[in-house]
Amino acid sequence: MTFEFFDSLMHIKVDQKWYKTEKRADVEIIKSFHSAGELKGGVVACMPDDDPADIAEITNKELPFCYLVISIKKEWLSYSKNKLKEIFNKFKVQYRAIGIKIHPRFSQLSLDNHDTVDRVIGAAHECGLLVYVCTILRAPVGPNPSLPHYYIAKIAERNQKGDIVFLHGGYTDVFHTGEVIRDYPNAWLDLSFTFMRFRKSALALDCGYLIETLDQKVMIGTDFPEYTPRQLFEELDRYVFQRSDLELSQEKIQNLLGRNIEKLVKKYASGN
Repeated sequence: MTFEFFDSLMHIKVDQKWYKTEKRADVEIIKSFHSAGELKGGVVACMPDDDPADIAEITNKELPFCYLVISIKKEWLSYSKNKLKEIFNKFKVQYRAIGIKIHPRFSQLSLDNHDTVDRVIGAAHECGLLVYVCTILRAPVGPNPSLPHYYIAKIAERNQKGDIVFLHGGYTDVFHTGEVIRDYPNAWLDLSFTFMRFRKSALALDCGYLIETLDQKVMIGTDFPEYTPRQLFEELDRYVFQRSDLELSQEKIQNLLGRNIEKLVKKYASGN
């Protein structure tokens, strides 16, 4: 069985260094995935500590099969909505970005900071941009008084003018998050990193259930350089696709591996 993989989350670094690991966030490695037929395309996320101009230049020049989202920097959080819109429109015009990303830990933005979260998302949606929200709520923005799915539901409820991809699916709260996602047409469940991190735990059962029953709204990526397409495929096959109790059609698997996110990003790319 052959599927086309459109990666919902990848990263590159100018110096290729991936924080406190030995992994390489090297654009040449992503190009090799594409050349080998393991990757049709995907989304590259510029991190808050990156220069958007640098990541945009590399992505647009070296990865024509990929789309760019740019993370919010901490210093932008105090900006007015109009100032944010000015920045976001620049991202669209100059960098060909299709979305922005809220990274709570790097930007030190708690998801219960409703005013700031809504100002950022509202500005992005008014600029015709997709919104990515990381849902790994650890220090320095955690622990929180409520579980991630509570904040995810509130964000989706308050911001229904555009699409929001909730990266990592609420992390250890993935099952509850999946049930929240069902209720909001503009909300999408991303299982990147979470599935791979917890694949040997009971959370893999939850991921399998959500892939079966939420196939129109679920997606997954490598979180490269955390993992590679081959590693992801092998573990999905081992812990999900081979389960005899799940009813996973080829269509459902293709939705997970690329169709959902590809359709979504191309919807926003058409506005650039």
